[in-house]
Amino acid sequence: MMVPMMSWSHLMDHAAARHGVITRNELLASDMSEEQIDRLCSSGRLLAHRTGVFRVAGAPESFESRVISAIFDSDDEAWASHRTAARLWAIQVPVSEAPIELTRPYGLSAIRRGVLVHRSTSIPPSHVTTLDHIPITTPARTLFDLARSTSHRLLDKAVEEALRDRLCTIGALHRVLAELGGRGRPGTRRLRGVLESRDTDYIATASELEALGRAVLGSVPEIEWEVALSDERGYIRRVDALVRPARLAIEFDGTRFHGQPSDVTSDADGDARLVAAGLVVLRFGWIDLTRRPETVRAIVDRVVLGR
Repeated sequence: MMVPMMSWSHLMDHAAARHGVITRNELLASDMSEEQIDRLCSSGRLLAHRTGVFRVAGAPESFESRVISAIFDSDDEAWASHRTAARLWAIQVPVSEAPIELTRPYGLSAIRRGVLVHRSTSIPPSHVTTLDHIPITTPARTLFDLARSTSHRLLDKAVEEALRDRLCTIGALHRVLAELGGRGRPGTRRLRGVLESRDTDYIATASELEALGRAVLGSVPEIEWEVALSDERGYIRRVDALVRPARLAIEFDGTRFHGQPSDVTSDADGDARLVAAGLVVLRFGWIDLTRRPETVRAIVDRVVLGR
């Protein structure tokens, strides 16, 4: 990874923003020699945390500095996750005396001194972020990862607190379930059970519903998103998804946008024009996508594959 050259004062400001942590590569990239780095260590101005990772003297050692040091020791291809991420997000699960936990892409080394490394085959960009300059899994992904080793009661409490504190939404949690969950995937059934009791009165936003729909149907061959359609009378509307070879239009219906009588009339008129143009129109709502995602996918597959 290329590191921009910085002056010493800028390096110190850079380290201060990251809990006092700086790397050997950053020092070398700023035209500092190995001998100068060694002298800074000998004089106590730099304190070795891990191989190639230092804490600037005067910066207090903290949980955050230990986490970010462990991440930099992994060549930045790691994110704080599981109980470590829960602690950083202030999600209440048992974390006392737990080692630092990181997630790395599958295929990279899981051997890190004093660190529990989880390797994952799927780390979509929407599942990771930064918190106070620390690369970390999102609250929704963190809760999914915790579901494997957390009791139903504690997981239910953690989900409730995360929703109350607006760390994530039910829509975000269902999206992670749709993208990662499956038969045999640890934690899937437990988290789904926790979420189902909260679905009844939930109104998804258009963006949440679409994101969930994309997660459930994202692997359908040749599917396109947000496609404007017209007929001989002119513009009809922009459908949520379209599979051209199967002449299939798909809509995700949220109560907020499709629940009024005028919306229903407009949708019916548009559907009639789409059908007259030779398309099949399928509509799926929040409950379909959250409680019956396998059924939704099976219905779409039947149309696409002509079964």
